[in-house]
Amino acid sequence: MRDVVFYQLSVKFVDNEREIPEESREILYYSLQIGHHTGIIDCLSEKIRCPYSAFIEAVDALPHESAPRYKLEGIVRHGEIQIDKTHVGSLHPAIKDLLSKTPSQYPFSEDAKAFLLAFSNALEAIREQPGIYLMGRLADKP
Repeated sequence: MRDVVFYQLSVKFVDNEREIPEESREILYYSLQIGHHTGIIDCLSEKIRCPYSAFIEAVDALPHESAPRYKLEGIVRHGEIQIDKTHVGSLHPAIKDLLSKTPSQYPFSEDAKAFLLAFSNALEAIREQPGIYLMGRLADKP
């Protein structure tokens, strides 16, 4: 069986000794962000790893035909998705809503619950630092 892994931009190639305008930082981060499409992922580090079954359990709990569900199902359709600041507005409230459910409303497995919590924290990090992004992929188990 496979895992779902989310990688997060972990290295910011910004010289902290200089004053760099925010607009320039955004361009720099965007350049790093598009690099994974050409196979360059060395500036990303593993942030979340969960069993595929736990990921599917969490995604299946999202409302059918909703934007958050469609986005996360991209991993199943394409094997990879990217989540950036433009996705946080729809994903974060949906994930927080799932986390607020009682066990009787939604009896998540421990793996699914851990994924949802870690994913919510990662989305919060993007909200706080919009230059951060996540890349989710199907991966073989280590």
